[in-house]
Amino acid sequence: MQPKMDSVPLRGFVTLATVTLVVAILRLAKDVMIPVAMAILLAFLLTPVVVRLTRWGLPKTAAIIATVTLAFAVLGGVGWLVGAQLLDLARQLPNYEQNIHHKIAAMKAPHAPEAISRASGVVENVRKQLQAPSEHVPTDAATAPAEPGPVPVVMKSDGSAVEVAREILAPVLGPLGTAGIVIVFVIAMLFQREDLRDRFLNVVSSGQMNMATQALDDAAQRVSRYLGMQLIVNATYGVPIGLGLFFIGIPNALLWGLLATLLRFIPFLGPWIAAIFPVVLAFAVDPGWMKLIYVVGLFVVMELISNNVVEVVLYGASTGISNVALLVAAVFWTWLWGPAGLFLSTPMTVCLMVIGKYVPGLKFLSVLLGSDPVLAPPVRFYQRMLAMDADEMESIALTYIEERSLLEFYDDILLPALQLAEQDRHHGALAEVRQTFIFEECRELIAELERNPEAEPNTPLAADARGLFAVPARDDADEIVALMLRHLLLQRGIEMDVASITTKPEENIQRIEQEPTRLVFVSSLPPGGFSAAQHVIRRFLRARIRPPIVLGLWSRDAAVGPLKQRLRSSRVEDLVTSLGEAVAVLEKRLAGRTADSTSASVPDAALAPLDLARAAADDVIALVTRDLADAFDVPVSLVSFLKADAEFWAGISGISEENADAPQEPGIESALNDFITVTDDLVVIDDTSADKRVAAHPAVTARGVRFYAGVPLRTEAGHVVGTLCLVDTKPREITAAQKALLRARAAELVAAVQSRKPPAPA
Repeated sequence: MQPKMDSVPLRGFVTLATVTLVVAILRLAKDVMIPVAMAILLAFLLTPVVVRLTRWGLPKTAAIIATVTLAFAVLGGVGWLVGAQLLDLARQLPNYEQNIHHKIAAMKAPHAPEAISRASGVVENVRKQLQAPSEHVPTDAATAPAEPGPVPVVMKSDGSAVEVAREILAPVLGPLGTAGIVIVFVIAMLFQREDLRDRFLNVVSSGQMNMATQALDDAAQRVSRYLGMQLIVNATYGVPIGLGLFFIGIPNALLWGLLATLLRFIPFLGPWIAAIFPVVLAFAVDPGWMKLIYVVGLFVVMELISNNVVEVVLYGASTGISNVALLVAAVFWTWLWGPAGLFLSTPMTVCLMVIGKYVPGLKFLSVLLGSDPVLAPPVRFYQRMLAMDADEMESIALTYIEERSLLEFYDDILLPALQLAEQDRHHGALAEVRQTFIFEECRELIAELERNPEAEPNTPLAADARGLFAVPARDDADEIVALMLRHLLLQRGIEMDVASITTKPEENIQRIEQEPTRLVFVSSLPPGGFSAAQHVIRRFLRARIRPPIVLGLWSRDAAVGPLKQRLRSSRVEDLVTSLGEAVAVLEKRLAGRTADSTSASVPDAALAPLDLARAAADDVIALVTRDLADAFDVPVSLVSFLKADAEFWAGISGISEENADAPQEPGIESALNDFITVTDDLVVIDDTSADKRVAAHPAVTARGVRFYAGVPLRTEAGHVVGTLCLVDTKPREITAAQKALLRARAAELVAAVQSRKPPAPA
């Protein structure tokens, strides 16, 4: 039996061979591919115009003919204008010959700058040496008399009229032929647009029509957005150039402004090609040097403004391609197709990047070409840990806290990064020196954030907000997470002591018994965290400590339901898996406050009165969900009823039986049910495809869900009866104020619905 070939190298080889074959085909068939690519690009530009005209009632055929005629009339008019301006310039050039001679003579004069004089002398010496006859004479012929050599015979032919015409017309007929092919292709593509789209989707979808449609729409939007923004940027560049050249006094300023606009479609080289002609003219037309200085300064200033101001404001993420990738793509496509490739480099690269984004086998294209960060924020932070770059760690932390919040930094960045370090450490892949650095710098970073008054405002310490004692389950990582929790609680006016990992278990037990401890918190970070936490809890139970125990098992992938079943025999009263959830639970237990008090305050404008008291129960749900859909601009906002609590909803006056028995929608809650029902805080998934809990869930993938935010609907008795959730088909992020609004609406909905519950029979 032959050994099985490793699939990963085989896939890599197949991908490399496919890419090489495609590049070879593009290179060999460039005479066909260039017009096709040009036509596709123009079709992208003209399709919105055709669609708009047909919506206005114009027949499709008339709309296409009118659009194509107008487009190529504009292109032809621009070409005629450029030609007329060039002919006018050719007639004026002899008038500037004397100025050119004077400036060349001035550069050769003794009083000219030394560098210019020496450069001119070197050029002149090289020219003379190239024109001089060879001085080398063979030794045996030094004394021999010179003999006349054979006279070369040159055959001359007047040539036929056909050959002369071919030499004259060939440079013109080639571009005209290409232009004709492009026009035919554009018209055909516009007429067959829907049919070509369907055929393309059928070929590339491989049964995944949703993904193929998203890829096609994404590419079309990016290319159209890029071309539209590029036209605006070029106009804001070319118009000031033309006006500036006019006031400087450069002939044919309109021509150079127009060329600056058009040539800037060519990445990188276009602006400098456009600057050559005005600079040469400024050298020729002015007896002095001021016009030359003004022209060079004009182009430099406009380039700086256009690149650093206009493009930054208008482009944003229009293409999603990094600047380095654009530069490499320009070189590649120029090598492949020449000047036409340079012009097409950006749109073609956009299409390649989108293909890599949606085709798993070509994901490397999206990684290499895209401008989005390729490392998730926690992985990026962990890389800074491995590089032992403390300054960059602090910079990332402060930036993230400024943009988001301290809680989100701890929960979304530092905690997952620390978990990655623990995984590598337990697998023996983390060197001792890096372990020491990570633990020490994480402690120092938390201490620095506690000393930083700008991180978050401190809340005065409440008189009854003491008595929390946190115990790490096993090692330094558990202690560091407990320090994060202590910092978060301190921001909310709650004090918590954290035991050192070096403290013996007997000393911790003695501390709990001797001091007024209201609650013991056990901090445990996977892998292997649950077993270590159980060991610590069993020690406490054997010592018969009085305070209740809360377990922090810091893993969002943890199966909360089964773990709580395993802890049922112990005195663990709560199990939390995130710092946000831990803060909510501890704050509620110690201070008697609800989890909503941990959220940011909701702006008064956001909490517009919905007048829920006067609405029927079904109308309450409709009012709240419609308000949230408008506030968050999401396509789906709904209440998901838990089937186990159908009698609760059905028992409320005004709730229809159809609603009470409604199945869970959109189905994502079934993947998160254990997690949602044990937390007082909301669950937000910015991108479901990157979340292991739901990425492969059938209800999520089938409906194309990419964003989810849900907050449990908890009754006064603490029972979860449903979820108020938001769903979107594209990834997104929500602010702290929006989270607070979602919590507030959930509380309003529960209060309004519970107020309608019929009184118990006497």
